[in-house]
Amino acid sequence: MYQGLEETANFIAQASGGRLIIEVNPAGALVEATKEFDGVHGGVIQLGTGAASYWRDKFPAAGLFTFTVGGLSPMESLYWWMTGGGKELLHRMIADYDVKAFAGEITPPEIFLQSTVPLETLDDIKGLKIRTAGDDGEIFARMGASVVFLPAGEIYESMQRGVIDAAQLSTPALDWSFGMQEVADYLYLSGVRQPADWSLFFVKKSEFEALPDDLKRIVEAEMEALTPRFYGWLMTRDIEAMKNFKEYGTNIAPASKEIVDELVRQARIFYEEKAAEDPFFAEVIHSIWDFQKLYRETWERL
Repeated sequence: MYQGLEETANFIAQASGGRLIIEVNPAGALVEATKEFDGVHGGVIQLGTGAASYWRDKFPAAGLFTFTVGGLSPMESLYWWMTGGGKELLHRMIADYDVKAFAGEITPPEIFLQSTVPLETLDDIKGLKIRTAGDDGEIFARMGASVVFLPAGEIYESMQRGVIDAAQLSTPALDWSFGMQEVADYLYLSGVRQPADWSLFFVKKSEFEALPDDLKRIVEAEMEALTPRFYGWLMTRDIEAMKNFKEYGTNIAPASKEIVDELVRQARIFYEEKAAEDPFFAEVIHSIWDFQKLYRETWERL
């Protein structure tokens, strides 16, 4: 697995001439896994990495900074962060915490679904037992699916035993490594369900601001330089994995337009309902939609 944080720590040490050393520990070693944000704020650790969706216990809009169903592509996400207001919105959200965030790692789109049965019409979704772990779970449920959450390590056996009919796991490279080709006859592709998965880097803001200006610039530059490097690394492995799926004999097809269109329609209703409950959520989701519309209208004209 690509050790992005370790590589970034090494680059920071080299660029700073050894003046700034980052000691990297595995998840769970110093603070509970997924609780790195609290660890940074509390000073237990000075730097963490992870999806903002893990912060939803504090911020209702946090998941929007990881991905939205029918939302921004990986590059759209990056440019929304850089120039479309994403960075400013996130820092407004966490303003009461001693944390500063950087772009971190953005993945290519995930596989739409892997399934033991063909998925061609909306009727095929009704009653389908789907494992998923994001907003799409509630959206699929609105479409009539029976949605369950299982840890990634339980997906293979659950599909093999017929406990579930279909599953969302990750990008092709990870799905292949989990042996999904052995239990799922069908692989459906669309970037709509999960266009990207975005993990941020974040540091203790007060300690970062106390650094000399040149070290601050090195940290910021090296952390944000990882974003395209990680994307390229994973995309290469996804391409290799798709060749493996084809050679294995998996039935690969674009996700049904009928299913995709309904997923997007239901997602818009879902997010609008959430926006009606929380003004900041509304500001973030409409910022995402407005940026997406402007970006795609521009490129559609070229």
